[in-house]
Amino acid sequence: MYNVEKSAINSCLRMLRFESWIGWLFNFALGSVLFAIPAINRFVPFSFSFFLATTGIFVLNQYFDRENDKLNESKRDLPVSSGEIPPRTALNAFFFSAVLSICLVVLTDVALLPLFLSYLGLGVCYSAPPFHLKNRPIVDIIVAGVGSGVLPFVIGLQVSNQFSFDFSLPLVNNFYRDVLLSVIPLLIFQSAGHIFQAVGDYEADLKGDIRTFAVKFGKKTSVRLAELFLVVSALLPILFWLLIPSLPGFLQWYMGIFIFCVPVFYYLMNSLKDPSRESIDTLRCISRRVSPLILSMIWIYVLILRISLP
Repeated sequence: MYNVEKSAINSCLRMLRFESWIGWLFNFALGSVLFAIPAINRFVPFSFSFFLATTGIFVLNQYFDRENDKLNESKRDLPVSSGEIPPRTALNAFFFSAVLSICLVVLTDVALLPLFLSYLGLGVCYSAPPFHLKNRPIVDIIVAGVGSGVLPFVIGLQVSNQFSFDFSLPLVNNFYRDVLLSVIPLLIFQSAGHIFQAVGDYEADLKGDIRTFAVKFGKKTSVRLAELFLVVSALLPILFWLLIPSLPGFLQWYMGIFIFCVPVFYYLMNSLKDPSRESIDTLRCISRRVSPLILSMIWIYVLILRISLP
């Protein structure tokens, strides 16, 4: 009896696919502390709400992709596609997570409800018919960048009640400028990550007649574009600083992150000279092991700077 319960719990945890949305959680956490330290009585419930909403999005994706995942060697063992968890159970898990997330948002601060509804709505449209934005080349990249980069970051910003609509204040104008300069690299970076993911799923998507960007334009073109996106996303903050030298102390602390990530970018590009399924799978395994540590270190670094800088 104990082993059966343990197996069921393990299947449910695997269905969350937490290792696949570490970057989403990082963007939310980054937005929460980049401009101000949030109050703990807001940060905790909104973090839980974001966790539930993201869980629901990934579970729903498995529900609609279950047949296609059976063709994917790296996803065929997922609980829904393998039959460990019935599709109806996955669908119920999505509704439970989404409703609980929304209820928690309403109880904490209803002003964030539009953001959470947009986040969930975009996740639903990405996976579910008739929209199925995953199946629309180029649109799939944009939606992935917004859904995994921009919206988590902006939700994190609002944890600290940072948005104001009094545009007559110069500081507010500067704040919106700084938010925009932060969002653009995140959008491009997450779009690159989505392309790499689509390249890894190329064979299965091709068999399942899912027209992702990688399927339409090919693996080599997709990888080259993703690499270009990575370079652009890394260099844009430096360009912004050169164009707006009034950004206080910006370049100094960003260069710490930039120099730290250069070897990672170099290794990634060198490994993808031949974008075979084996090389993509190898990078996925490395990413799942290393990404949580790297992103945690970056977040702690930003948090320390946020506390120490005026």
